[in-house]
Amino acid sequence: MSETYLQRIARGDESAVAACLDEFGGTVWSLAERYLRGFGEDLEDAVQDVFVEVWRSAGRFDPSLGSEAAFIATIAHRRLIDRQRRAQTRRAVQLEDDRVFEAKPLVTAGADVHDEAKRAAAAFESLAHDEKQVLWYALYQGFSHERIAKAIDVPLGTVKTRIRRGLARLRELLGPQTMPGKGVSP
Repeated sequence: MSETYLQRIARGDESAVAACLDEFGGTVWSLAERYLRGFGEDLEDAVQDVFVEVWRSAGRFDPSLGSEAAFIATIAHRRLIDRQRRAQTRRAVQLEDDRVFEAKPLVTAGADVHDEAKRAAAAFESLAHDEKQVLWYALYQGFSHERIAKAIDVPLGTVKTRIRRGLARLRELLGPQTMPGKGVSP
């Protein structure tokens, strides 16, 4: 029995890489189109990502367990589903960004409280988009810093910095206020 493309790749045969691309590139491209159509994903990048994983996994291929085509299609399926889910998350976050970054007063009691809530909402609306976004997830949705980082696809440190900056800006905008009958706020 002759060696498969993946077995040759696993032992370092560079000519097998081009042959494998010629043999399975069309299949992977078709899968990428099917999984990522309508998500605005770069298909070339997705196909490259799949084949990089194929090269990394070539040593695990066992022809007695299945065909090369099935092995490559399984890797493609997993990588493309991951990309599709990330794209769906980014799209959902974008949709939420467009419609829910509105601070709504949570209380409707007395005029003083209502005025303070309106002032806080106005301060929130004046924040930069990136600060408003992370604060909305943290304060209104109760997301952890890690979950926010995943939802908006930025590093954890960036989320923490934006939250810190946004809160500092809100403190600055709201400052100490005198409420009637209450004296000066701390």
